[in-house]
Amino acid sequence: MKNTEKQKQNNYPLRWDLSDLGKSIDDPYFQKERKLHERKIKAFAKKWKADPTYLKEEKKLKEALDDYNHLAELPDREAMYLFLRRQVETENKELLSAENRYVDFSQKLSDEMRFFLLSLGKIEKAKQKSFLKSPLLQEYRHFLEGIFASAKYQLSEKEERILSLQSGVSSAHWEAMVSDLFSQESAEVLVKEGSKRVKKRLPFHEILANLKSDCSRVRKSAAQAVNAIFRKHQLVVEREFNAMLEAKKINDLLRGFKRPDSARILSDDISEKIVDSLSEAVADYFSLSRDFYRFKAKLMKKDKLNYYDRLAPSLKLKERKAFSYEEAIRIVGESFSALDDDFSKIFYDMLQKGRVDVYPRKGKRGGAFCMYHGKQEPVYIMLNHTNKSGDVMTLAHEMGHAIHGTLAKQEKGIYYDTPMFTAETASTFCEGIVFDRLVHELSERERLVLLIERLEDIIATTMRQIAAYRFERDIHHLFRQKAYLSTQEIGGLFKKHMSAYMGNAIEQNFDAENWWMHWSHFRSPFYVYSYASGLLLSSSMRALLKKDPENWKRIKKFFYTGTSKSPKKIFQEMGIQLEKKDFWLAGLEDIELLFKETKRLAKKLGKL
Repeated sequence: MKNTEKQKQNNYPLRWDLSDLGKSIDDPYFQKERKLHERKIKAFAKKWKADPTYLKEEKKLKEALDDYNHLAELPDREAMYLFLRRQVETENKELLSAENRYVDFSQKLSDEMRFFLLSLGKIEKAKQKSFLKSPLLQEYRHFLEGIFASAKYQLSEKEERILSLQSGVSSAHWEAMVSDLFSQESAEVLVKEGSKRVKKRLPFHEILANLKSDCSRVRKSAAQAVNAIFRKHQLVVEREFNAMLEAKKINDLLRGFKRPDSARILSDDISEKIVDSLSEAVADYFSLSRDFYRFKAKLMKKDKLNYYDRLAPSLKLKERKAFSYEEAIRIVGESFSALDDDFSKIFYDMLQKGRVDVYPRKGKRGGAFCMYHGKQEPVYIMLNHTNKSGDVMTLAHEMGHAIHGTLAKQEKGIYYDTPMFTAETASTFCEGIVFDRLVHELSERERLVLLIERLEDIIATTMRQIAAYRFERDIHHLFRQKAYLSTQEIGGLFKKHMSAYMGNAIEQNFDAENWWMHWSHFRSPFYVYSYASGLLLSSSMRALLKKDPENWKRIKKFFYTGTSKSPKKIFQEMGIQLEKKDFWLAGLEDIELLFKETKRLAKKLGKL
C-alpha cells in the first residue's frame, strides 16, 4: 500500500482524543444513553418473560435472539470514556466515583437480563438438538452451543444474582485493597543518574522498573525495597489470597466444576485436552529456558544470577539502539503496508484520530493495552513509549489487538468478543511480523541485543506463564485439601514452579518465594495460559504465511472472527489441530531455532 503523504508522524496526536466518546463525566449524552439502555432492556425483559414460547418454537427463538443481539449492539460510550480517563488520571477521585456509579447502574440492568440466558439453558435436550440443526437459527448456532454447554453449571436466577452481588465483597474488594496497598507504597532506593548513583524515594511501580537497570547496585537496592514491602504486607496478602482461593472453591463447588481450571476452560470455548497438551508441551521445553538463563549468566560474566537479576540487560546499554516514536511508527507502518492494505489503513487511522496515548506522564498508569468495548465505539491504545526496541514491539502488539478489534466489528454484537485463549494471538502475530522486519535493519551488535530481548519476551510469555499456570493448578488443589495456606506454603510452591523453568542459573534468593504477592493474574485464576497459547498460535500462523503467501487469505479470516466459532474450529480451517501435543511442540521448536541463532551470533561477536 502506498502512503503518499509519508505519514508525518510529528503531526499525529500524542494523547487520546476522547471526544467521540464524550466531553465530560456529566455529558448529557451519557444520560440519554442510560435511558435508552434502560428502556430497551426493560422492554426486552417484559416481552420475553411474558412469552416463553421462544423456548419451544424456532421462529420465536429467532425473534428473541435478534432482540438480544440488538441490545448487544447498543452504544455504550460512558463505560469506555470513564475507563480510559481513569487510566491517565489515576488520582482523580471524581472519576472513580462516576465509574462506581456506572457499575451500579450496569449491574441493575444485568440483573434484568439474567433470566434470558438461564432460561435458554433449561431448554430440554431434545429441543436443544433440534434448535442446533435448524437452518433458521444457523447464525446463532455457536452462541446456543455455548449456552447449552454451560447450562449444567448454572444455578437458579436468584442464586446467580446472589453470587454476582457477593463477588465484590468475597474477593474483588480484597484484591483491590492489596493492589492499592502496593501502589501507595514507596521507598528510598538507589537510582542511576548519568555516571552517579543517588538515593531517591520512588513509588512501588518505579521500584519494580529499576529491576531492569543495567547497574547491579541499583537492581539490588530495588529488590531489597520490594522485599521489604512484601514482608510488611505479608499477613494481609495471605488473608487476601486465601479469600480468593476460598471464593473460587465455593463457586466451583456450587456449580459442579471438577477441576479448578474448568470454569476458565469453558469460558475460553476450548477443551481440557487442549490446555493439558499445551501445558505438557511447554513444560517439556523448560530445558530451553533453563539453557537460556545459563547463556544469560555467561553474557553477564557470572556463574549464577540472583533472582532479581533475571530481568537485567544481558549486554551493555551502549550496544542498544534507541527508537523514537516516529521511528517506531515508520517500522510498524512499513511492516503492515507490506502485509495487507487493511492493516495499514487501520494503523494510520488510529494514529490520525488520536486513538493512541503515547508517552508516560504523572498520573498515568504504566504498561500498555488496547481496548475495544463494543461495535459502535472506537478502539483505543495506551502506550508508555521510552525509545526502547521493546517499545516498537509494544506498538506492533497493541496494534494487532486494534486491527482484530476493528475487523471483527463485522460480527454480530453477541459475537464481538475474544476468548482469552486466542486474545493474544492477533497481537503476537503482528509483533512477530514487525520483528522479522526490524531484525534485518540492525547491525550485528544491535541485532544480538534485539534477539536476546525477543527471547526473554518469548520465554516470559510461554515458559514463565505455563510455570505460573502449573503453580495455580497446584495451589488451588492444595487449598482444597487444607482449607487455609500460609504465605510460606504458597511461597514454597511458587518457588518450586519458578525454579522448574528457570533452572540452577537463577538463584531463588532475596525472598524469591514472595514474588507471587503482586502478580495480579493469579487473582483472575488460570488467565495466564492464554499468553502461551496466543504466542504459539501466532507462530504457527506466521509459519503458514512463510510457507506459502497464498495462505494469507485463510489466516486473515481469524482477524475478522470474534466468538462466532470456537478456537478449535477457527484453527482447524487453517489445518491446525489444537488438541495434538505435537502442534505445540512444533511452535516451541521455532523458539529453539531462534535461540541457536542468538548463541551463534553471540559467539561470533565474542560475547561468550
